[in-house]
Amino acid sequence: MGPDLTHVASRDRIAAETIPNDIGHMADWISNSQTVKPGNLMPPQPLSPQDLRAVVTYLQGLE
Repeated sequence: MGPDLTHVASRDRIAAETIPNDIGHMADWISNSQTVKPGNLMPPQPLSPQDLRAVVTYLQGLE
């Protein structure tokens, strides 16, 4: 389970419109979404900093 990532880079906000769609907020959302929006169904993602940057870069390209 997880968020709908269709055209995620073209959205102004993410996490059910709770946070701005920028690199920092997206990284926080991916690494531990519970700190951003408690109670959501997305589990924490323990990624290395390098892997987290790679995932955020990829997602920011999904327009």
